[in-house]
Amino acid sequence: MMWRTSFYFILFIWLTILSVRADSIPGLHTGFQAHYGFIIPHSDAIEPVSHSNPYGIELGINKLHTSFNKWQVFNAYWISGIRAGYFNFQNPSVLGSAFEITLFAEPVVFQRSSFMFSIRGGMGLSYHAKIYDEVENPTNQFFSTKLVFPLFIDLRVKQRLAGRTFITLSGCYNHISNGGFKQPNKGMNFPTLALGLDYFHSDVPALDQNYSSTLTVPKPGIALQVQTLMAVKVLEESEEYPEQKVFIYGFSVRSSKHLTTFYALNLGAELVIDGYIRELVEREQSGLDHKRAAVTVGQDFLLGKVAFSQLLGIYFYSPYEPRKPVYQKYEMTYEFTPKLAAGGFLKAHLQVAEMMGLCFSYSFKW
Repeated sequence: MMWRTSFYFILFIWLTILSVRADSIPGLHTGFQAHYGFIIPHSDAIEPVSHSNPYGIELGINKLHTSFNKWQVFNAYWISGIRAGYFNFQNPSVLGSAFEITLFAEPVVFQRSSFMFSIRGGMGLSYHAKIYDEVENPTNQFFSTKLVFPLFIDLRVKQRLAGRTFITLSGCYNHISNGGFKQPNKGMNFPTLALGLDYFHSDVPALDQNYSSTLTVPKPGIALQVQTLMAVKVLEESEEYPEQKVFIYGFSVRSSKHLTTFYALNLGAELVIDGYIRELVEREQSGLDHKRAAVTVGQDFLLGKVAFSQLLGIYFYSPYEPRKPVYQKYEMTYEFTPKLAAGGFLKAHLQVAEMMGLCFSYSFKW
């Protein structure tokens, strides 16, 4: 029954959009995509249930931004929007299906009058019909909460069919995880190929302005960033202890060096005060310190006011042994002022997400 409820909800949103004065909003367009893909068996724990082919549909409400003020966000024309989708994992007893609502941003990389190539990335919330249960569904170790966080990145091409209608073809990489909020949480990675249509409700805006970036490479191009982070996780119940929500926070100091206007390398250190480990230590009565410290090295992609960072961390202090001695961290931040930025992060040990949370930073630039 869930797929019917999802379909009717998506249809309701679609009809609502079509009923408003959409033609009075420049750049507004609606889209449809149909997906078909496969699940990557990235862990032995989920390999037995990774041999199905997910399929899905999505409907989106999109806005093409053309002003210089908006152009500065990515130093490119870009599209923002919201989409509602339904995915069926073709394993009804174990994986079930999911309904999701996501927000996205889509910088335009290349365009001509009738053709466009863009990269869409987004995240949101999804509701899952089937999750891990120790007794009733022990093989589904992808996710253990009904509400999880889907992330995706799509490479998209659009070709005008006629007038305001475009056909779209997308290669999509989809990830579903609760960000380590509750275990087990192996997360699901499933690439899909998607075919769809976009329809503009007014004349398609011309992307012919010769905007120039106001960003420059400072000299010597060095910045020092002080950051605080926070996350929440759930510690599972046991025979002696109830399920418990715990708070994690931390601090980092990071120095970066601009190599170009849009690219920088960074080096830093991070300290995390982990409430999850603290509770584990109390339950195990091991007396170990629950703090962890690491040195990090990474790269920053500076897209205007938006920055994407990839970091590799190596623990130099971790009395409570981690899954791996190294970890990956991914950050997406928005610069509210030249010094203040905020966003989100995902920390993982190889293919297993450990935590997802918020980060806030203050920068000193020379």
